[in-house]
Amino acid sequence: MQTFAHIISSDEPLLMQERCDEIISSAREAGVAEREVVDVVDKFSWNEVLASNQSLSLFAEVKLTDIRFSKMPKKDAQDALNELIQSADQDNQFLIRLPKLEKRQQNAKWFKALCKEAKFEVLWPPKVFEFGNWVKARASMKGVNLTPDSAAMLAEHTEGNLMAASQTIDKLQLLFQAEPVDTDKLRDVVSDNARYSVFLCLDEALAGKGVRSVKMLHKFKQEDVAPISILVNLTREINYCNQIALAVYQGKPAAQALATTYLWDSKKRMLVTAASRLPLAIWQKLLQRCALLDRMVKGQETGNIWQELESCLWLLSGKKIWGVKR
Repeated sequence: MQTFAHIISSDEPLLMQERCDEIISSAREAGVAEREVVDVVDKFSWNEVLASNQSLSLFAEVKLTDIRFSKMPKKDAQDALNELIQSADQDNQFLIRLPKLEKRQQNAKWFKALCKEAKFEVLWPPKVFEFGNWVKARASMKGVNLTPDSAAMLAEHTEGNLMAASQTIDKLQLLFQAEPVDTDKLRDVVSDNARYSVFLCLDEALAGKGVRSVKMLHKFKQEDVAPISILVNLTREINYCNQIALAVYQGKPAAQALATTYLWDSKKRMLVTAASRLPLAIWQKLLQRCALLDRMVKGQETGNIWQELESCLWLLSGKKIWGVKR
């Protein structure tokens, strides 16, 4: 049975865009000649949309109305959608884009009535532990031959951001086609537009190259890079090192602390080596310091954020600037 109205719900832009593109393409193949895009903004008036829908001529072209919400529909929008959906047929089709709906919202009376006349789909992004496999599948679909380490590296680099991962894979497709893409090639691509990238800066520190890492930090400051973008990633690396140091302190293998992550093998080895340079007490103190820096970035604490970040990089690279007994 052909569907003339679709409701797509998701907070993931890439999944939303690609699924809606599929629906639009199918509608065109089935004879839809006109698409009207309706962006629902604050204080939106539905009068024109409803009037246009009611005045459809028998001789008008087959039409798809693409209605896009950035927020949950209010009462007037709910009523308008239920009125519009009643007219859905072969010649008058609808695509309704909604943000992620909670179970309570899906069970609302107005929404249940809407779903009686339309096909409803919820698009969920991959969970953290699934993201690495999503990257591999996406690359395979595009004909990009990622090595296991480079797939894990890309997953870690994009941190669950599907759009960023997809854009990088598209770039790899253009550059390498079916040629195997190892971590060195991937690193060149992701740092191509930012020679002193945050990820490379932190990798230098983890590798014990504090001078190079701090030089990159100074470059970030000159280029007005937002400190929060550095702090978020720095905190993540310090947290990994703290987990490793805690595992060792408890008599467990260091690698066990990273067993459930999607990090590539060489990055795991780098973190294990970095964690071994400092005692658990310093890693714990560094995590506390990162929480202070977070408040500093938000204006809730005073201090020199760039000087603090530099101190953290020196410590990450193994330079003992705080005295703590083992």
